[in-house]
Amino acid sequence: MKRLSPLKKYSLYIIAGLMIMVTIILFFLVGKGQNSTEPSVLKENKERKLTLEEKQDNVGNEPSSIVVEVKGAVRKPGVYMFQSDARVEEAIKRAGGFTSKADTFEINQAAKLEDSMMIYVRKQGEADTQRQTAATDTSSGNEKSQGVNINQADATELQTINGIGPAKAEAIITYREEHGEFQQIEDLRNIPGFGDKTVERLKSQLTVK
Repeated sequence: MKRLSPLKKYSLYIIAGLMIMVTIILFFLVGKGQNSTEPSVLKENKERKLTLEEKQDNVGNEPSSIVVEVKGAVRKPGVYMFQSDARVEEAIKRAGGFTSKADTFEINQAAKLEDSMMIYVRKQGEADTQRQTAATDTSSGNEKSQGVNINQADATELQTINGIGPAKAEAIITYREEHGEFQQIEDLRNIPGFGDKTVERLKSQLTVK
């Protein structure tokens, strides 16, 4: 019986060892490839998430529109649309600018516009006229609050007083013509029909000047 040469004898072992080494190497390479793929996917998902967040932030940061009315001493009064960060100066320009009669003293052109805001530009001298009218109205209101002057009121005005009808109004005028002006409200007691209770009730509505 022939003996096997040492090479042939161990060739099977060598082949088996090589196969085992190749298997281990392939397993190692596949495992490494899988590990390198996973972080790449996570990175891609993270980048996509950041992109969406940036888009949302950009949408939220976009200025919204507001509507403002400009009227008075401007060339093109009207209602205009602006961005929410616009200023009064921009609104005046959109309305054609000030007219030659505009009073710009009280206009703060650096002020920020607000939705539904109304900008009114007065004409020169308009503010003084309004103040004079307000002062007149206040003076008239004070006179009315002090009561009706029985030395000057006519029959119609006297009848606006609660408790004085046509007859009593005429009686007051007649007494005034015959005896002169009233010196005090209590002088009404000298007229028939005006008792103490009636005079006390009328005191808050009458005055003597």
